[in-house]
Amino acid sequence: MKIAICDDQMAMHTELKKHLENYAQKRNLIMIYNDYTNGFDLISSQNEYDIIFMDYQMAEIDGLETARQIRKKNTDTTIIFLTSFPDIVFDTFEVNAYRFLVKPIDDARLEAALDSYLSDNDESNFILIKTDESNQKININDIIYIEASDKYCNIRTNEGTVLFKKTLSEIEKMLPEDKFFRCHRTYLVGFRHIVSHTSTDVLFDNKEKALISRVKLPPFKKAFTNYIKRYNFQKGS
Repeated sequence: MKIAICDDQMAMHTELKKHLENYAQKRNLIMIYNDYTNGFDLISSQNEYDIIFMDYQMAEIDGLETARQIRKKNTDTTIIFLTSFPDIVFDTFEVNAYRFLVKPIDDARLEAALDSYLSDNDESNFILIKTDESNQKININDIIYIEASDKYCNIRTNEGTVLFKKTLSEIEKMLPEDKFFRCHRTYLVGFRHIVSHTSTDVLFDNKEKALISRVKLPPFKKAFTNYIKRYNFQKGS
């Protein structure tokens, strides 16, 4: 597993790597680390990482802006923020942050985040979509939203749009209820990619929007709140 640590305090690098090495030994993993003490060096790096641990508050360029720049060239890498300020949770939605961990790092919360990452990247987290050209495997975490199109539907992902020749109701049954929500008769949305919402629209991290029907708004708000709590964005587990 290739890991980048971007924090302007080297003491934080040392502390985090100690926790990560303990986890690696328990799970029989090999972790390779690269250290960055500012966002500019990470942005200019040509290296690709499985996980980036990002300090939220750094001099010159903060972690959120660093993440914005990284997302312009890499939509897939997992970003976990390190912060002393739990209130940043909604800011991190903008860059599709995976989690955030409150300093000082708690072993249990870090382990829960890494366990979740490994689970999300397991083969069981993929669905197989049959298209006219081929069978396509899609990681459900890459699905931003799905939009009905007559009797078929369009699956919008980080990589583009895939036409799936089944109904929205059929694909809804293929996806976990705790990660997706039917907020409108024509839209099924992925909680992971939601930045914000109004009483009528959902805004995603790719700047696109989906509609929320009036009758679906209360259960959507409840389900989205439960998702945030369940995946422990507030405490970073």
